[in-house]
Amino acid sequence: MTPHPQFTHLAGVHASIAVTNAVLGLRRSVDLSAVPRVTFTDPEVAAVGVASWAPAGEPVPQTVTREHADVDRAVAEGRTDGFARLVLGARGRILGATVVGPRAGESLAELTLAVHKGLTATDLAGTIHPYPTYGDGPWGAGVAVVQQRLSTPTVRRLTGAILAVRRAWTARRTR
Repeated sequence: MTPHPQFTHLAGVHASIAVTNAVLGLRRSVDLSAVPRVTFTDPEVAAVGVASWAPAGEPVPQTVTREHADVDRAVAEGRTDGFARLVLGARGRILGATVVGPRAGESLAELTLAVHKGLTATDLAGTIHPYPTYGDGPWGAGVAVVQQRLSTPTVRRLTGAILAVRRAWTARRTR
């Protein structure tokens, strides 16, 4: 028994590490920074990494949520009772995620990798995803972060200036 969370998938990781350490003489340990948690209810509840809430008196982390009412697969199946939420750190790094709804545990797999590897919401948004799937919820939350950043006054001014230069350059070349 370890003091770590009691999940079957984590026990499998412990076993694998124990065997390779014993056979190969290694000293590897379990990385607990991205242990996925799934409750197989209806709807499923799945989470990884930093929670999207904070104890009283502590700052609440930045979150972005995409409701399943905005996920085409959920709408098509009549299962809009859920959401995908990203917990973001500095520079949009995904620190945690929560998914509630059908197949939430499956949607969480990609987010577990994102937390483990320190990926950003921009990394998630820039990855091609199959469509339509419930995984569109977490991807849409990543896209929402990118859209929010692009809509700031500074970025809008810079984009306008770049477009003006591009138009002038293109007009000059076509003469």
